[in-house]
Amino acid sequence: MAHSVTSILTRFRSIGLGLALVAALGASTTSCKKDSAPEVDQDAVANVKLANSSTLGTYMTDASGNTLYIFARDVDGTNNCTSATCMPLWPVYYEANIKVPKALKAEDFGTKTTTDGRQQTTYKGWPLYYYAPGTTGVNTREAPGATGGNGIGGVWHVLNPEYGVLLASKTVVDKTTQASSTKTFLTDVNGRTLYYFAKDNTSPSTLPTNCTGGCAAIWPALYMGKPTVPSTLVASKFTTITRDGNREQLVYNGHPLYYYAGDAATRGKVEGHNLNDSGDYWFVADPAR
Repeated sequence: MAHSVTSILTRFRSIGLGLALVAALGASTTSCKKDSAPEVDQDAVANVKLANSSTLGTYMTDASGNTLYIFARDVDGTNNCTSATCMPLWPVYYEANIKVPKALKAEDFGTKTTTDGRQQTTYKGWPLYYYAPGTTGVNTREAPGATGGNGIGGVWHVLNPEYGVLLASKTVVDKTTQASSTKTFLTDVNGRTLYYFAKDNTSPSTLPTNCTGGCAAIWPALYMGKPTVPSTLVASKFTTITRDGNREQLVYNGHPLYYYAGDAATRGKVEGHNLNDSGDYWFVADPAR
């Protein structure tokens, strides 16, 4: 009887080992199938693309090669192309499920709703558009590869993901007179306002030390090498100075560029224009000056 029980147990052990071996082989086969699956070509499936121009450099398009644009008046992150003439000329771009090529980051894209309820894709907070010029009273979107909207009014530009400095245009309050006027000025790629310091004009030989200590805490320097910029800015006017332990501060047309702490790193905010602070006046970085 004992021998019979032992025989049965041995048989069960053999069956168990066999089942385990079959399971292991199955798992191994599945693993091999997974390992051998072809990788997805991220660039091939992307529905936002990058194109190149000998004059404009790299710029963004939709999946069909239609050029995408940004509008300087959207610096706050809101679509300001709302007039009856602007909307048909600059249709919004919207893609519900953005798939980016390897050179771009999906987290840089977002979606906003316009004041009239349309969905619009954004890049680093900037709403994106097509260009559709009018012909005999009918607006027709430009052909793939065309960049005819670039530079229009000095406020429309192709979107190069390598831009380091951009243009903004909005109503600004003069902090000395409290008067409001429309200003065009420089921002970083995230729409943060850049400023000039009047003292840098009167003391050009001491640019690296004109705003240090408490001044630098309120008016931080823009540390950046020479940037890629929209075509309506003169790239050769961007230079740098060395300050604060061999760091490069960006300069435009002889003016070192600064942020203002009072803007709280908020895109489109302009609280420092013609403000008398740290011994002299500060102004938005007007590229015409």
